[in-house]
Amino acid sequence: MNVAVLGLGSAGSRHARNLLVLGHDVVAFDPGSVASPENVARAGSLESAIESTEVVIVASPNSLHAAQAVAALEAGRHVLVEKPLATTVGDAERIVEAAALAQVTCGVAMNLRFHAGVLGLRNLLGTNALGTPMLAQASFGYDLRRWHPASDYRQSYSARAELGGGIVFDAIHELDYLLWLLGPILSVAGEAGHVSELGVDVEDTAVATVRFASGALGTIDVNFVEPAYRRTCLIVGSRAVARWDWRSSSITVSREGADDSVIDTRCDVSETYRAELVDFFAALNAGRPPATPADDGLAAVRLADGIKRSAALGRRVMLDRD
Repeated sequence: MNVAVLGLGSAGSRHARNLLVLGHDVVAFDPGSVASPENVARAGSLESAIESTEVVIVASPNSLHAAQAVAALEAGRHVLVEKPLATTVGDAERIVEAAALAQVTCGVAMNLRFHAGVLGLRNLLGTNALGTPMLAQASFGYDLRRWHPASDYRQSYSARAELGGGIVFDAIHELDYLLWLLGPILSVAGEAGHVSELGVDVEDTAVATVRFASGALGTIDVNFVEPAYRRTCLIVGSRAVARWDWRSSSITVSREGADDSVIDTRCDVSETYRAELVDFFAALNAGRPPATPADDGLAAVRLADGIKRSAALGRRVMLDRD
């Protein structure tokens, strides 16, 4: 298919290269002077990029996601938005409404839904191997200066409020996969702040407690400050406990009176980015929703907004749900 990629930062360039490998024709638009990947045509404007293609991938800074996605949807294009769907609930709702009105497909690029660790947890829950889930803990941390060491982290969208940065939206993977694994969240109490020496004007650390509609409780902690990469998830069920650890590439399942069992979750992370594209185009061909439909992206934005609102208000907040 003919695909437009809006934004040629690290995510957009990766999408463009993967699309070429998958056999699609790619045109890109980026107002900056960044070079296009080899064999990627360059559009002179946002409008011409959208008009010349059937599918649009929005990979611009977070603050531009809503306006660009809505423009593409209103033009009747199918759209895949790099996470997060938007940086406000209102903008995320606009995207969902625009997709519904245009009767086209809109999804969110959430590559962790294709990671063996998250899929392994989902399988354990789906087969009831853990019993009734009662508690979940999702964590992510890594020093922002180490994310892209060849560039100045202070110029990245992650570090700048006007571009929609901050750890809550950058680590929205944790919010999304908890919702995917355990279902809707009713309320959240959050704290967020700039606690490090990083030269950023956004929150670099956030913690939250959540109450799921099922009655289970959960905690989320994410940060830009941790010296060593950490990504983990713990799920406590009535039958067993599962612990996923990114660095050890394993899920450990523990039961009283039984030896721990270990599930190998090694995978090529680059394949998860290709898998989300393969799934999106398969969804278009089959007329089904993609793995992460826009409605799920909206739910994650509502949770992110809830964490930020709770931190600002100093109290637990309820999450609005349709």
